[in-house]
Amino acid sequence: MSNFVVIQDADKCGHCEACVAKCMKSNHFPARVRMADMVSPHHTKVGTHHFAFLSCHHCEDPKCVHACPHGAMVRTEEGVVRVSEENCHGCAECVHACPWHVPRVLGDTPTVKCNLCGGKAGHGEQPECVRTCPKGALRLVRIQEMGLEGRPEYAQKFFMRNFLKG
Repeated sequence: MSNFVVIQDADKCGHCEACVAKCMKSNHFPARVRMADMVSPHHTKVGTHHFAFLSCHHCEDPKCVHACPHGAMVRTEEGVVRVSEENCHGCAECVHACPWHVPRVLGDTPTVKCNLCGGKAGHGEQPECVRTCPKGALRLVRIQEMGLEGRPEYAQKFFMRNFLKG
């Protein structure tokens, strides 16, 4: 099963953060947990900020799953990487192992991360962030379905639009 990722078209994004609000509400995340962040990279003009939607890639061979000493990070048969809250001790090994730094550690509570709205994507449904975006700036894709030509274009566009705007 191929891995999923929610990708952002920065040209369409209106920075309204409706996706963030819907994610927080749907997943009952505390206010301090955000699955998307405002970034201010050093390559932009001073004082400018850009909205970067950094989604879990639900990797084929997830580093976070291998790094967790408690077996709390699991990859389902549908290809969704999720946290088993009852096994999570909040040690942050998954955060350090994730190349995208997606899992969030909240101290004494279990680690949280995108679970594609309870694994809906694994059953053909769109996650709430994608459904909620009023500009259609987010879409759920399987990396393998992008084709080899689409992957570099996705990566280049993501970095150019979010980190090198001036």
